[in-house]
Amino acid sequence: MTGSQEPQSGNVLSQDSTELTMPVEDLDKILRLQHAIFTQVGANVDYLQVLSALCEMAEHLLPNSVATVMLQDQQTGLLNVLVAPSVPQPGIDALKGLEPGPGGGSCGNAVLRNEPVFVADTYIDPRWQNLRQIAYDFNLCSCWSMPVRDSHGKPIGSFALSSFEHRSPSPFHARLLDVGAAIVNIVLAKQFQEQALEEQRKKLIRALEFDSLTGLPNQSKLKMVLAGTIAEQSLLLINLDNFRFINTAYGPVFGDRYLCEVANCLRQQLPDATMYRINADEFALHYQGRADLQQQIEGLRDYLFRHPLQIDEQSFNITFTAGGACSRRGVMGHAIQAMSQAKARGKNRYHIYIAEQDEPDQADRLEYIRWNGMLHTALNEGRVKPFFQGVRGNQCGEIVAYEALVRLEADGEIYSPFKFLQAARLSGLLPTISRLMIDKGLAKISGTQLTLSLNITEDDLAQEYLEQYLTEKTAQYDVAPNQVVLEILEGVSSDGKKNHITQLGRIKALGYKLAIDDFGTEYSNFERILELDVDYLKIDAKYIKNIDSDKNSYEIARAIVFFAHNAGIKTVAEFVHNEAVQRVVEELGIDYSQGYLFSEPAPDLI
Repeated sequence: MTGSQEPQSGNVLSQDSTELTMPVEDLDKILRLQHAIFTQVGANVDYLQVLSALCEMAEHLLPNSVATVMLQDQQTGLLNVLVAPSVPQPGIDALKGLEPGPGGGSCGNAVLRNEPVFVADTYIDPRWQNLRQIAYDFNLCSCWSMPVRDSHGKPIGSFALSSFEHRSPSPFHARLLDVGAAIVNIVLAKQFQEQALEEQRKKLIRALEFDSLTGLPNQSKLKMVLAGTIAEQSLLLINLDNFRFINTAYGPVFGDRYLCEVANCLRQQLPDATMYRINADEFALHYQGRADLQQQIEGLRDYLFRHPLQIDEQSFNITFTAGGACSRRGVMGHAIQAMSQAKARGKNRYHIYIAEQDEPDQADRLEYIRWNGMLHTALNEGRVKPFFQGVRGNQCGEIVAYEALVRLEADGEIYSPFKFLQAARLSGLLPTISRLMIDKGLAKISGTQLTLSLNITEDDLAQEYLEQYLTEKTAQYDVAPNQVVLEILEGVSSDGKKNHITQLGRIKALGYKLAIDDFGTEYSNFERILELDVDYLKIDAKYIKNIDSDKNSYEIARAIVFFAHNAGIKTVAEFVHNEAVQRVVEELGIDYSQGYLFSEPAPDLI
């Protein structure tokens, strides 16, 4: 079908003076034709079948004739036969590409002039001069044509009756042509609307299932494919390293070109896979069956190492982090787990999922689900609260500060974070808990000169809310910033994420103090600690609890104290649980002691 404009379907079936003079039996014939055709339209019969049926009924009402519906190609302007059930294929071929014009036959003139054209003798009529041979070859003695119009009244085709006799149309046949053209209008209008809706549906599906930049199928499409596959399959996830630097340095337009070039490269180097773009800088490659993903990854890495990407005479050395899996079910989840493992090791790494190593224990899953539910309920019911453990000043011998330790109360039991911290981390609830601890902890020391230590996580720093929230809460409870110590794990300072370090520097500048918690558990970045101007180092409990009997613990603690005192940093011994340990702590000159010897965590201050 070559037309693209909606036909007119308005008042073309209204009565006129011709109908008023037409015999009742002729009107009845036209009404029966209309009823038969519109019954098919209502039953959603294919539009070409409907138009063919119209032609056959019209031929029955004009014996010794053939009926045709021609449609104009909106690009070339030429006419082609749409349906002509009684015309042999050579006749249809002869009429292909008919150009509307003064010599273009009845249909060509009807479309040209946008009016009915009735030719009684095609052998001599000048309007058939370009089609004379067709008239001779197929014995088309007369031809009557009505234009088919779009919604704007512009002709887009024709409905015609061609007779094997030289004759003019009777009023009945003229009306038959008029009604036939109107029916063609209606049928085509319906078809064009359905085609438009189908095109919109396809565009919507494409928008939902394909990436607009690269043209690759997207994550939604991948999930559909995976869900519909029960055989073994392999999935490889590839995350481009440092793409955000490219995007920032060269701009998003260049970044888009970069991604398209990478996509083309992946297609060429991994031709056996179906490729998807599942994130801004992440692609997925899907293989039917079990693929050697390690070989695929290493082959791609080798190629990219030897062939930098060339864009605008610039070279880019591409590295990527990858995770892959082969399985019958859950391959997407397994590949994501593998990607997480790879990213945990740094950039330009990869990991292939191995069920025995990577699959979490079912008991762990159930435990997480249980504690996740308990944690949400406890937060909603106000049963997550701080307990306070005193910190003893070893020079004055008194409790001079407190650390706020989170506890969960359930069924009459008090649970330490050891039970629910992993669930809080996986659920993204750590910042919620930190806000609660800050609020309730500051309320507790309001009106005192006590110092309060609060544990801060990487999740808190990532959300960048601490400066504003601390400022609001210290003002609310009239607590000076220097009464608040923010404890961060050694890894936060050691890893030195730029935005975290900058943020901690701003917080320090506001007057809050910083402490490194569990110091000595990781490779310490002493330069970073000095850069942060840390106020306290809390020596990890594993070096304190046996310091009176374990020579290695003693030497490590002594080295930490030596470094801290030389840097002007106060030290805190954690897990001081008996007098023997406390004696060694004091001998080493550790400034503060924290542990059950002096204070057990409690809901109130001592």
